[in-house]
Amino acid sequence: MASWLKGLLTVLICSLLAPGFLALLNLIFGSPVDYLVVLLVGGIFGLAYGLEAGILTIYALDTFKGWVCLLADMTWSLPNTIFGFVFGNIVYLFFGLPSRANSAGQCWISYRARGSSGFGVTTLQVLGTVNIGGAGQHERMHLLQTRAFGPLYLPIFAANYVVNFLVQVLWTFTIGGLLWLLKVRAKPYFSPPSRSVVSGFFGWIYYANLFELWAYASGNP
Repeated sequence: MASWLKGLLTVLICSLLAPGFLALLNLIFGSPVDYLVVLLVGGIFGLAYGLEAGILTIYALDTFKGWVCLLADMTWSLPNTIFGFVFGNIVYLFFGLPSRANSAGQCWISYRARGSSGFGVTTLQVLGTVNIGGAGQHERMHLLQTRAFGPLYLPIFAANYVVNFLVQVLWTFTIGGLLWLLKVRAKPYFSPPSRSVVSGFFGWIYYANLFELWAYASGNP
C-alpha cells in the first residue's frame, strides 16, 4: 500500500471514529453533553490527530497490527490517545520535532530531540501514542499498557502515584525519619534503584508505580 494511501485512510478513519466513539460514550452515560458539542470536539481532535499520524504514516495499514493499533487508539484507548496528543505535542515541541523516520509504521508519533544529550536522548518518554527519543523496550511497554488497559490506564497510573506519595511521606516523617536520626539509615525516605531515571525522594514514587515496575522489568530503562 502506498504511503499516501495509508496517510489518507488514517485521516479518514480518525476523523470518523473519534467523534463516533465519543458520541457512543455520551449515549452510554446518559447524554450529559450536547451531541453537537461531542461531535464537534471529537471531529476536530480526530482530524488533527489523523493529519499528524497520517503525514508521519505511523500506522502500517498494509498489516494486521497497523489496523489493530489504529482501531484501539480511536476506541478503547481513545482517552490515552487524546491525553498524549494534547500534552505530548505541547511538551515535546520544546525539546524536538516530529520525526517521520522514527514514526513511520511504528504505531506512535515520535519526536527526534534537537540536542545530543538529555531529555529525548538519554531519557525517553511516551505519553499516550506520542513519544520522544524513539524506540526503547521500556517505552514500547508503556504503549502496550495504554492499549491493553484503555480508559483504566490513566486512573490506575494516577492512583498509584497518589498512594506511593502518601506512603513515601508517611515513612519519611515517621519510622524512616527516626531511623535516619539514629544513623541506622542513610536517608529517611525510600530510594529507587540506580537504573531509575528519576532519583531521590520523588524517584521512589515514580519507580514504585506498578506500570513503571512492569516496564523496567521488560527490558532497557
